[in-house]
Amino acid sequence: MPGRRRRRRQRQRPDPPPTGFLDWTASTHWSQQARPCRYCGGLTNLRDSGRHPSHKTCAEAAIREQIRDQAAAYENERMTEGT
Repeated sequence: MPGRRRRRRQRQRPDPPPTGFLDWTASTHWSQQARPCRYCGGLTNLRDSGRHPSHKTCAEAAIREQIRDQAAAYENERMTEGT
């Protein structure tokens, strides 16, 4: 009897918590001066870890997009190696 191929299950990634996955509770993420967000252009007093003006939600969306792009690049590379 021929061996059966096991089907690989896709792991489902959990959703991030409703508050997001970045912790910006430290005072270093706050500035008295509002400046345009580096992503959306709206005014914000928040600063990212590099002290650039950024809304927390905009920074999280940018991180999610980078992760998706990197995962897609990895999958494309993996698929072309197998051919």
